[in-house]
Amino acid sequence: MPVQAIRYLIVLTAGFLAGSRTVDAARSWIAWRHWLGPDPSAADAYRRFFLESTAAALLSLAIAGLIWWLLRPKPRVHRAG
Repeated sequence: MPVQAIRYLIVLTAGFLAGSRTVDAARSWIAWRHWLGPDPSAADAYRRFFLESTAAALLSLAIAGLIWWLLRPKPRVHRAG
């Protein structure tokens, strides 16, 4: 498998993971705000879920960016002569 195919596969997988974790974070944020008044212990749990999902999304995006940069095509040097 060529390096570019691996590059695209890893970045697409990381993007999919980041997207799903972002949706989880949004749902947790809504639940956190909903339970903030009626049940503080549930609100605390949803706050933790929100922070964990946000951290996982940011980490997967950072890894995707790093892989994208590390596996970029190298410039070819043309030798004269």
